[in-house]
Amino acid sequence: MLFDELKTVLISIGLPEEELTPETGREEAGLDSLAIAELALVLRRDGGLAVEEDEIHAAATLGEVAAAVRGGKVAAP
Repeated sequence: MLFDELKTVLISIGLPEEELTPETGREEAGLDSLAIAELALVLRRDGGLAVEEDEIHAAATLGEVAAAVRGGKVAAP
């Protein structure tokens, strides 16, 4: 997933657009445990991507989150 695609999803779950750059820290952007759970759900539901919450938790920046999502497996329908 490209960063701009991830950014669109992050905005859709309520994160502030002005805080979202590839260098922004995950927690700094507001991607806390609840938001991570919601992000994983949206990615699975809308994007068909099976990304584990642990993979997102392990990312330090939003750029790393995008990389983790890029490596996500396609979820079974």
